[in-house]
Amino acid sequence: MSISKDILWKGIIENLVDDFIWYFFPNYVEKIDFERGFEFLDTELQKLIPDNPGQNRHADKLIRVWLKDGLEAWFLIHVEVQGYQDIQFAARMFEYMYRIRDKYQQPVTGLAIYTDWNRRYHYTQFTETFLGTEVIYRFNTYVLRDHTPEILAQDANPFAAVMEAAWQQLGKKKTDDQLYSTKLDLIKRLLKRKVSRKKIVSIINFIKYFVPFTNSENLLKFEQDLNQLIKADQPMGIEEAILEEVKQQGIELGETKFKEELLKHAVPELTQLGLEAEKIAAILDLELEAVRKVIEEGMQG
Repeated sequence: MSISKDILWKGIIENLVDDFIWYFFPNYVEKIDFERGFEFLDTELQKLIPDNPGQNRHADKLIRVWLKDGLEAWFLIHVEVQGYQDIQFAARMFEYMYRIRDKYQQPVTGLAIYTDWNRRYHYTQFTETFLGTEVIYRFNTYVLRDHTPEILAQDANPFAAVMEAAWQQLGKKKTDDQLYSTKLDLIKRLLKRKVSRKKIVSIINFIKYFVPFTNSENLLKFEQDLNQLIKADQPMGIEEAILEEVKQQGIELGETKFKEELLKHAVPELTQLGLEAEKIAAILDLELEAVRKVIEEGMQG
């Protein structure tokens, strides 16, 4: 199964947007009101730039966030997916910026993520000089090759695991055996991190599909070993057991009712196993305060 890289990038940025902002804009996170959430404006971006000549090799995201002072901030994210020569890239970044600013009358910050090896096309600004007038547009850049897998492995931010996975396509083409080893090792280390199940699933899918196996049989073997690895991971195994028990009982529950059942039955069970509230909340994808309340009521009872 082959999934285009631009789709994978767009999906992982959206699924891990808070970690994404923390990873690429660490100097500005204190100004951002994360509790207000994020708004993804990809459809609006496509309307502004309908004739993008590189749409099959670029992943573009437009994200609106709110600052703690009440103002809006617009993040224009561009991922250079395949690293083709594109002498118009900086000009397009400038064009994107001024069209967005003209449409929404809001300041824009741009970020270009380069996931290829050739520095020649890693532009950092657009400059135009004509008859005494000069325009300079500098944008943020991130060059993957400057952040080695060894460095990324030490970063606790979940998005660092995504960037480490992107290294699968750098350098010499890897054999299926090499890909298998790289993917499985990264997933093993990912499972040891304190990351929510929802995010882990998203990152695993990115790792699995970013660089596909040549032989479909190798993909099948990888899927089998991956399933065994996930089942062997205790927290995820407990969660799967709880979900399976609900299914076997034939209970048809909506999301709200299902979470109520988890709070009522699963939380006390996991507490007895010695798991802390933070771990239980991550395993069951529940609000931490709700889990703590159930545990406190149990102790009082």
